[in-house]
Amino acid sequence: MAALAGVSGLWQVAWQWPVWTGIVLTTVAVGLGLKPGRLAALRWAGRSALPVGPVRYSLAHLDALDPQEFELAVCCLLRRDGLTAEHVGKAGDKGADVLVVDHSQRRVVVQCKRLRPDRRVGDQDVQRVNGTYRHDHGAHFAVIVTTGGFTAAARASGPRYGIHLVDRDALERWADLGEPLYGILRVPGEGARRRRWAPDHGGQDESLG
Repeated sequence: MAALAGVSGLWQVAWQWPVWTGIVLTTVAVGLGLKPGRLAALRWAGRSALPVGPVRYSLAHLDALDPQEFELAVCCLLRRDGLTAEHVGKAGDKGADVLVVDHSQRRVVVQCKRLRPDRRVGDQDVQRVNGTYRHDHGAHFAVIVTTGGFTAAARASGPRYGIHLVDRDALERWADLGEPLYGILRVPGEGARRRRWAPDHGGQDESLG
């Protein structure tokens, strides 16, 4: 009834002030078409409940996003896995673009690096996350997700500091093929049942054991 009353009210406003209604609707449409409007819509989507069905991103799609849009896409993928995820990335975020609470009630920091496919996340980035994820965010471990790769030094130091690394190949398995992130990373102690989204079967989930 409330929704019906709202629609009726909007119709009356549009009927009484058609010119102003047209101006407002045009402004909204143009605003959403511009980059700030798209980002505002993405931020709202990142904070809202996920739509019914699987969220699926190809590498080509992720490559076309800007860094903030990539952070929001990662946040949606984490929610697809059934994790509680909040996008917090901004200037001075101290290495946290997304904060996660998993099924075991562990706090996790996720750092997102939207790079060209041939670029590599270096050890200095791993060290930066290592210096903040426990003390500043109270997290149990951290994850760095990139559309590129990692240097040998970063791959060597990440596991030592409790930082899981998601490179381009792992990202494709997670974002496009529907494998759960914790299964790819072999994160221990996850009590919830692991699932794989099956995009070609109507969004049904399949148990991985």
